[in-house]
Amino acid sequence: MINVQRLRLLRELSFLGTISAVADSLGLTRPAVSQQLSQLEKDTGLVLVERAGRSVQLTGAGLRLVEQSHEVFESLERIDAEIAVSRNSISGDLRISAFPSFASTVLPTTISLLRSSHPQLKVFMFEHEPAEGMVDLMTKRADVAVLDNLSRQDPRNEAVSYQPLFGDDFYVVMSEKHPFRKLDTVPLAHLAEEEWALNRSARIYHSSIVDACLAEGFSPNITCDCRDTTTVLQMVRAGLAISVLPGLALTGHQQGLSVRPLTPLLKREVLFATLKGRSSHPAIQECFRAMRSAYARRVQSSFRGFALDQEDDL
Repeated sequence: MINVQRLRLLRELSFLGTISAVADSLGLTRPAVSQQLSQLEKDTGLVLVERAGRSVQLTGAGLRLVEQSHEVFESLERIDAEIAVSRNSISGDLRISAFPSFASTVLPTTISLLRSSHPQLKVFMFEHEPAEGMVDLMTKRADVAVLDNLSRQDPRNEAVSYQPLFGDDFYVVMSEKHPFRKLDTVPLAHLAEEEWALNRSARIYHSSIVDACLAEGFSPNITCDCRDTTTVLQMVRAGLAISVLPGLALTGHQQGLSVRPLTPLLKREVLFATLKGRSSHPAIQECFRAMRSAYARRVQSSFRGFALDQEDDL
């Protein structure tokens, strides 16, 4: 009989990449993790891990075992969710990983709604980019990860359940005196001769914007290479550059800016992700509803151009 905890260590190794990272994630020592993985190899009679220089990697047998393990852990998650339903109360800990623009706009209202409706539920949040959020989810550091579909490492694997939260359009952002402010929509190609401000720290966002420009036949002239969106907005307000930003990043920051829709349309889909089998957990369902409600209150009501499909449901 395969030990489930040892199988979980192998699964985490497939996501985190190093034994040290697995040990740190679970609060174990590196030798303890290595010993348990060695025992799993003895239990299965298979070589599951091999050295690759100073690091390790899963063998073909190890990767197949991890893939097959998804059903095991999905069943365990489903059992846990069914127990929570039977208790008929929403309590315990709920851990949410969310990328910065969501964390600063939708998430505060989400947490307030959850605390107000379910005072016995303790909510924790981690502000991480989507790729890190997926690791949080797969290693069970987070119960929910808010992701988007622009990630170059879009890990839509069999272990994860995804539900659309809303679409987030990108907009051209410029100073209030910029001549393009008179346009109803701004073609991306019109920005070929402009000076740009972009946030290089948000790597996926940065790459998506550059790729969209290249598709229109030009490379953006980035004269303001910033480390956060706040600096980008300040450069734009000062008339030093233009930018293209998602609506979430603009929520509550439109003052002193001209914001126009972009053509061709560029948007991202914001996704609610949790491990399969866990989506029926009452706390998870309440979290999804609170996020949808928080989006309508915090974003949709304050920024034109957003759309929320109320027919989606968990």
